[in-house]
Amino acid sequence: MIQRAPAVGVLLVAIAAACVPMWWIFGTLQLVVALAVVMLVGTGIAWLGAVRRWSALLLIITGLTAIALLAVPLSAPQQIPRGAWLPAFGDAMAAIVLSWRRLLTIGLPVGIGDSLLMAPVVLVLVATVIGVTVALRSKRAETAALAPALIGVWSILWGPRDLPEPWLSGLVMLVPIAGYVALVRQARRRSRAPRALSSLARRVGSGILVAILAVSAASAAGAALQLPERVVLRGDSPTSVDLQGASPLSAYRAYWSAQGRAATQLTATGLEPGDRIRLAVLDRYDGEVLGVGRSPFERVAAAEPGDGRVVGVTIGELSSQWLPVVGRPSAIRFVGPRSETLAADLHRSTALNAYVIGSGLERGDGYQMLAQSAGPVAAAEDVAALEPADPRQGSETLPDAMLTALAGWTGGETSPGERLAAMLAGIRADGYVSHGVGDEAPSRPGHSLVRLEELFTEPMIGDAEQYATAAMLLARQLDFDARVVVGFTPAIESGQPTAVVGSDAEAWIEVRTTTGWVGLDVVPDVRPIPEQEQQAPTVVEEPPVLQAPAPAPGGQIDGADPAAPSAPTDTDDGGARLLRAIAAIGGVLGLIALIAAIPVGLVLAKVVRRRRRRNAEAPREQAEGAWAEVVDGLRDRGETLPPSGTRVEQAGEDGRMRELAHRVDRAVFAAAQPTEREVATAWELGAAVLGERDRREGQLRPVLAKLNPASLVQR
Repeated sequence: MIQRAPAVGVLLVAIAAACVPMWWIFGTLQLVVALAVVMLVGTGIAWLGAVRRWSALLLIITGLTAIALLAVPLSAPQQIPRGAWLPAFGDAMAAIVLSWRRLLTIGLPVGIGDSLLMAPVVLVLVATVIGVTVALRSKRAETAALAPALIGVWSILWGPRDLPEPWLSGLVMLVPIAGYVALVRQARRRSRAPRALSSLARRVGSGILVAILAVSAASAAGAALQLPERVVLRGDSPTSVDLQGASPLSAYRAYWSAQGRAATQLTATGLEPGDRIRLAVLDRYDGEVLGVGRSPFERVAAAEPGDGRVVGVTIGELSSQWLPVVGRPSAIRFVGPRSETLAADLHRSTALNAYVIGSGLERGDGYQMLAQSAGPVAAAEDVAALEPADPRQGSETLPDAMLTALAGWTGGETSPGERLAAMLAGIRADGYVSHGVGDEAPSRPGHSLVRLEELFTEPMIGDAEQYATAAMLLARQLDFDARVVVGFTPAIESGQPTAVVGSDAEAWIEVRTTTGWVGLDVVPDVRPIPEQEQQAPTVVEEPPVLQAPAPAPGGQIDGADPAAPSAPTDTDDGGARLLRAIAAIGGVLGLIALIAAIPVGLVLAKVVRRRRRRNAEAPREQAEGAWAEVVDGLRDRGETLPPSGTRVEQAGEDGRMRELAHRVDRAVFAAAQPTEREVATAWELGAAVLGERDRREGQLRPVLAKLNPASLVQR
């Protein structure tokens, strides 16, 4: 056992090296702690099993016990201070099976949410126990190298497609595995034919020299050669969240309503003057509304370490799936009673720098983020220096009014940046702001092409909904990829909580340049809107008077109108009139049949139900059907029996119903099946009960009962 200790040490180094790529999957120090603990525990179990000569069953039981004891401390340590040990234990046990799939459906790094660390914990513990056991007890100890090899393969398949210096991580894993195999084989040869110490020294020195040369050659080759693309199970992340409701830009006007403009949408702390709160980023336009295009949202982890200043947000009246963020968050941690639900439903689009909560935000939800600075909002004087990146979005077909205005604004400019600056300056110079509420000038909501064409009239009247959409479309005409950002621009006092109200809502655009996405303000300054000039009256020309033609030599046809020579004459023949009459009659009959189908269907459904009960296979079921038919008949007549109690109790003081209840109870609970005569008597009693009810209420009562759907819908 002691002789194999060096080999076990090298094997553990190989297992640790194989776990290195997991850092790019989880990205948390808790991974290092968890794997170190399970490696020590797994080594202890295997060593104790080798000393005590435990069977495989006992090793399995001990390993399962270790997993149960370590599950919560290693995979969900954040739940322990909250006292949620039992729920966390249940989640961890479920994660033993579910975490393998979940790891492929959440963006990297995944963190420690949803007990996702259970996958590497179970994998490394099992691999360590099996590997060390084989290294200590098997005659073919080389096979223990499969344990770190399998861990390495798993780390690659479940890892990212792009890994920094992938050749280096592979080399770090392969060198200790090869060293372990060489050490085990050398030990076996020495046990068969012991050699002198000088021979061992020469072999060790030669092995180290060969390893150094191999590492150097592999490093040079990996750095110089173009490696093939990694094959991983994690493909391109599909959109895994359903964005419901109207476009956030379509809901923009609601913030400016009489109730919405003063309502506190959210409260934020940690904001600095100039901060903007990003809500939604929209880049797909179908001519009617702006939405999200080819930028998928993938589920991501929350509460992970990051950099930046702390910004806290508490949701007020805001109702949205989009998560308000500041800058580019490096970490988000939810607080409050719904924190676990929100953390498990957080999705991110890296391309859009936007976050979504699939189930939506509610009043009182809170979270903290570590906000890093995002793309700048360029000043007006800096726009001309922007250079567009290679455009990918293309441009749309726009109304002539928009293209004419664009040509007028940018006609004297040459570079794309200068034309973009001229376009923005033109919108701000010619446009006026009105939300169409209160005493403001009329301004229709919406951002369809029809509404935008209406915007480009004299004077231009709209708000951020129209101006942002128009600026985005015109920027694409100038070879800039562009998108619209909907958010808030509140007044901020450093060190004070900021109440964000509806009137702080704003929309701006971002264009993609050679230096990244750059924000641009497009909404004109608020200023008085000039009254429209009185237009000259439109002259309506009267159509020329048509002269009646001269009558034909034979005189006019009786009934013809000489003043309307161009009026079509009736050319229908009798057959056409007959077809129209038949069609009209058919339409009326069809309508009558449709109206009659409802009562006919009700009656037919009850007849079918009655026959099914009367012709049931077992006589007991036929007897029970007699009682059920009476209960349904009474329900159709407006009587409801007590929902609980025996049949006799439900029958009450009605003699016939009590007799029917006794007969049905005997038929159901008797040792022998009821006879056909007994079943028929039960059905006759049921009909008598209903007949007595109808005689007391009049002749119309049974007809109305048959047309009442109560017994069909209230079962």
